[in-house]
Amino acid sequence: MNPNSNETILRRERLHKGIFILPAFIFAVPLVPLVALFFILSLIHQKTNDAFQQLQAQQNPSWLLYLPVVALGVPWLVASLVSFLCTLLAYTKSEITLTNRRLLFRTGFIMRVSGELPLENIEAIYLVEPLLGRLFGFGSILVTTVGGAKFPLRHIGAPNDFHAALQNAVAAAKARSQPPQPPPDDDSRFMPKA
Repeated sequence: MNPNSNETILRRERLHKGIFILPAFIFAVPLVPLVALFFILSLIHQKTNDAFQQLQAQQNPSWLLYLPVVALGVPWLVASLVSFLCTLLAYTKSEITLTNRRLLFRTGFIMRVSGELPLENIEAIYLVEPLLGRLFGFGSILVTTVGGAKFPLRHIGAPNDFHAALQNAVAAAKARSQPPQPPPDDDSRFMPKA
């Protein structure tokens, strides 16, 4: 996102690395039961090998015991990989830029949200920090416009700093765009100045 030549960039943010928590959970949560299942099946495999060594003439079918691990493990690995790649692409392709005139944002990969807001049109700015966000240093900033539209900027690193910079930029932009105040509507303007 490139600002105009008459704009100065006040702050440029990327998404926080905390967005990788969900792919990590998708990978880690099924890992424990699969490892336990693999351990149990390897014990059964060892016992059946011992039993089949006594019956040399028959074929040893104990490798079929590992079929459930493969049947559960392959989709789990594919889902983990797809989740990680989508999150990585969202992380690399997302950007939030605050200039002295506009707020420009582009976030997401599968569901892309992008836009620009003139700072004069911003009415309210909310800071949302969930528990994990406070622990790991990320949060969301919800920007509402004069018309009532809401723009959530999720998973921003150092959300307090960005919130303060956005408030200061909005205040400066609104002060610049204020028309000059008319003189008071009383007779003091006709009075002689001392």
